[in-house]
Amino acid sequence: MNISFSGDTRDLFKFDLVRHIMKSFPGLASFTFIPMLTDREEPAKQKKSKRADLKKAVKTGKAGSQNRELMEQMGRLQEIEDESGYFSGIRSYFRGENILVDILHRDRFSHEHRVNYFKPVFDKFPERSLIFLDPDTGLEVKNPTQRHLLFDELKKIAETMDSRSILMIYQHFPRETREGYVRQRCSQIAGVTGISPVSITDNEIVFFLLAKSPKLREQLQDKVAAYADTYPALRSCG
Repeated sequence: MNISFSGDTRDLFKFDLVRHIMKSFPGLASFTFIPMLTDREEPAKQKKSKRADLKKAVKTGKAGSQNRELMEQMGRLQEIEDESGYFSGIRSYFRGENILVDILHRDRFSHEHRVNYFKPVFDKFPERSLIFLDPDTGLEVKNPTQRHLLFDELKKIAETMDSRSILMIYQHFPRETREGYVRQRCSQIAGVTGISPVSITDNEIVFFLLAKSPKLREQLQDKVAAYADTYPALRSCG
């Protein structure tokens, strides 16, 4: 993730989806947020654009726009200038929802120090948790950078995850056919992890969700589809 885009409509979508999943699965003990934080890159007009987009979110049916409390929190996050304030704001929102949040590794993520970044995650890997990986762009490409999650990292995380947890991954769309891209990524994820993911997209970003247990995956597919039905711009696949 990049703090420059805090409180935008993508944040609105991601954290409303997190809330929906946590409320849908009371067996999950916590929400584990692995931000993969990269250096700030804020265009001059970014803050003004974020405010305008958030104001239009209800009218355009953006995911999360029915969540009034979260909408208000996103507005507050847009005014925050540092990472600690952002993470405190996220923690505060979920505390109000009675959801336990564990934000792992708030330090900068870099391509050169990937192993060091993930080491404390594996040293104390969460159980019965919604584990959210938030790379700046998404999954590995031909020439990956700090903006990407590598397939080797995804494989190790999926192997370490227990059967009662759910893994959620952020992905920004490149400039190519949306449906074909989602199918391609789902096939890659299944090939790497042995788990067929559930996906949900608003045609700007897509989230991939994985569950090891066939029963949990079936329930996840149903709950994600139900969430997609509440917003006209969303499509789910699983």
